[in-house]
Amino acid sequence: MKRIVLLMSVFFSLCAMAQNDAKVGTVTLGLPYDQAVTAIKAEFGEPVSASADELVYSKKTFEGYTYDEVKFRFKNGKFNEARFFAKVGAKGAAQRKMEEVAKKMGQRYNLSRDIEEGNTWFYKGGRAPVGVSHLFTICTYPKQGSHGVELRYGPIRF
Repeated sequence: MKRIVLLMSVFFSLCAMAQNDAKVGTVTLGLPYDQAVTAIKAEFGEPVSASADELVYSKKTFEGYTYDEVKFRFKNGKFNEARFFAKVGAKGAAQRKMEEVAKKMGQRYNLSRDIEEGNTWFYKGGRAPVGVSHLFTICTYPKQGSHGVELRYGPIRF
């Protein structure tokens, strides 16, 4: 019986550590909408648009990099996703910037590199607060003849 209690204590403390580590800046994923919006605005200022599902920002700096567009998303009344988009230009330049962002994020989180279709690599790291998944991904993306870098937290299914 003591072993079961000890194992349960370890399990719950690990879950609590994963939850505490599941932040976008200072904003914890899974917060109820009102609390999350207050925390997001305190860190990032007023959004350019807001709805019950999403806050949108333009030209914001995060983790030392400037992003052209930032989206904070909500599902079922909880903060569950954040997306940071940086337009870069050429595919090679986007890949180099992705490597820079990955190096920075790798100072705080464990990262792994994976390959998607078309032999394009991306990074995933951290630990999601629920389930058995990663907290964020870093990838390049093509858009209208140009390329960019995306840092995406979630979506987390709370």
